[in-house]
Amino acid sequence: MTQFTQLGGAEKLAVELAESLNKRGVQTDILSMYSEEFPGVTEAKKYLLLKGIPTVHFLGLNLHPSVLSIFKAIYKLNKLIRSQKYDVIETSMIPPAVIASWAVRGTQTRHVAGLHQVFNKIRDTSKRDKLWLLSAKCNRRIRYYAITKYVAKSWSLYSNSLPQYIRKIYNAISDDYFDAVSDRNNIHKELGLPTDSQLAIYVGRLAAYKGIDTLLDALVPILKQQNLILLYVGRPDLDVKGTKEILQKMQTRITNENLENKVKFLSYRNDIPRLMASADVLVHPSLMEGFGLTLVEAMATGLPIVASNVEGIPEVLAGTNSLMVSVNDPNALRDMVLRTLNCTHHELKHTIDKGRCRAESFRTNDRAAAMFQLFEDVVANRF
Repeated sequence: MTQFTQLGGAEKLAVELAESLNKRGVQTDILSMYSEEFPGVTEAKKYLLLKGIPTVHFLGLNLHPSVLSIFKAIYKLNKLIRSQKYDVIETSMIPPAVIASWAVRGTQTRHVAGLHQVFNKIRDTSKRDKLWLLSAKCNRRIRYYAITKYVAKSWSLYSNSLPQYIRKIYNAISDDYFDAVSDRNNIHKELGLPTDSQLAIYVGRLAAYKGIDTLLDALVPILKQQNLILLYVGRPDLDVKGTKEILQKMQTRITNENLENKVKFLSYRNDIPRLMASADVLVHPSLMEGFGLTLVEAMATGLPIVASNVEGIPEVLAGTNSLMVSVNDPNALRDMVLRTLNCTHHELKHTIDKGRCRAESFRTNDRAAAMFQLFEDVVANRF
């Protein structure tokens, strides 16, 4: 159950999982919360069917649905579950998890809820969070998988769930990242950059909690003094409080300090493996992060990393030479970026080799196998 037309990290993983399970002979359909009438949905549905997804269902919700429409969606999903006799319904985000947790009641279908974020009793107090907590507590048959040990622990503390009902299953990335090769000269030409410039790259949603302003604060002195270009790759997430204001302040500073040629906002790109393989350092200064898919993608392409030492990130980067700093510390972030850009050839090779070795722990086939085993154990009441 996923919103497959807007592929964030969790949604993309859900689609890839469905494709992998169907290849293994397990009939796995996809269900979207929303309406088939949304722009781009028809094309996305055709793509999924061509990729081997047997059926794509829709609950018909609008964005920001009313309470009444959510009740209707629960009823509709319950009817679908009964008619199709699904063994398991998997969710990766809070809104579909709430709907599924009620829709499976009175059926033999088991709900497996993916925990893709860090939960915090002080921070996560919205109506949506409280509804999800209530829904989970009212369905004792729900089982969980968490994308890191940190996320599993946070959910256990947040919900008072028993740890034995949470299994750790790492996220995975496409083989495209492992196969990526540098296309540095063409990237420079396409973006109109000096051919000898170094590239620092940020990949992800442009949101307040991602530390995108801290990154700019850190690199402005270097951008002024050195032949370095900063690339922001990703769409603005204006639904996140404070993002619009932060982006406006960043743009004002870039203009006032004449850095338009030094800072590029590339929005969404479908060639991220190629961009990463052509860059010099990935900077990921997030204020909170349960996993960080972009970190694994960077390691697989051979791109050195400077990241925040927060939540699930140390677990993902374990055993590598990736550099980590405290959150909201532009001076430390600047020092580590400079250290990475100025490392020797031997140091760089060692960092790349260790990163690629770590990335092997996050292969799509391994995740599909772990999820398949999880579903089997849930259906057989072994978990």
